[in-house]
Amino acid sequence: MPSSADAIALIGLDWGSTHLRAFALDAAGNVLAVRRSEAGALTLSGEAQFNAALEAIAGDWVRAAPRAPLLACGMVGARAGWREAAYVPCGSAATRAPALAAATLRVATALGPTLHIVPGMASAEPDVMRGEETLLLGADIDTGVVVLPGTHSKWVQLRDGGIERFSTFCTGEMNALIRAHGAVGQSLFDATTQQRVAPDLADRAAFARGIALARDARQGWLHELFVLRASVVTGVASPAAVSTMLGGWLLGSEFVAALTAYPRCQSITLISGATLAPWYEATAHAFGLPCTVLDADPLAARGLWQIGRRLTHS
Repeated sequence: MPSSADAIALIGLDWGSTHLRAFALDAAGNVLAVRRSEAGALTLSGEAQFNAALEAIAGDWVRAAPRAPLLACGMVGARAGWREAAYVPCGSAATRAPALAAATLRVATALGPTLHIVPGMASAEPDVMRGEETLLLGADIDTGVVVLPGTHSKWVQLRDGGIERFSTFCTGEMNALIRAHGAVGQSLFDATTQQRVAPDLADRAAFARGIALARDARQGWLHELFVLRASVVTGVASPAAVSTMLGGWLLGSEFVAALTAYPRCQSITLISGATLAPWYEATAHAFGLPCTVLDADPLAARGLWQIGRRLTHS
């Protein structure tokens, strides 16, 4: 429990697909306590399971501070989550904190207080996001291009504090699928240990070869992918080197596509955890793109606070 339960002014939930984080926040937006759970939104099914997960992670906070609003962002508001929260359009005032607070979906909980779920965001393309809008509010960036790596990496153009446009790239998902199920992944085993070889950013030469393959792209990605497998089969490169080349190729492909979509991008702000940040920094450097890194962990709490403190006015 926080040192003083009376100090809890907002209970914020960053409720993603596979993980759940809860924040107890005071009246000034300071984080009093953080809790983590494996009860991700897509691991649960039905009202009872969602209520049980909420009770487990924040039940005592709610009972200690029953007037504190409950606010959640992320996949909890997806079609497969607790309750689907409608998308708001990007490129308008709807992407800012007051409008997001007004558009929250209200869900009754077994604990008593209403749970407010932050809406997702959609573009006309169509493209969608859930949760990233809250991280962006927490980052408090007025104008520029922001990159949020993950299973589905987002490139976001911000202007005057609002989301003007965004693009999603399935980089992380493709990495997992290729390594687990593809012919390239089947070749990435150490002959001695028979263990799959992980990519290693310390092998800068292999990483640079992967980047170069993506930037060249003369015959398209379907051919490039087979070239990676053939590099192992012919002995041109070791499984360890090709594992790193695959990482460079995937990230290089993302940057090539994103910089085509955002041709005026001169620098990026990276919102990322510690695992992916070095890889994206290295890729940005390879493309001559200045990169500022923000730690993603505290931004969800800040973004939830930006929305939550406006709930009483919604």
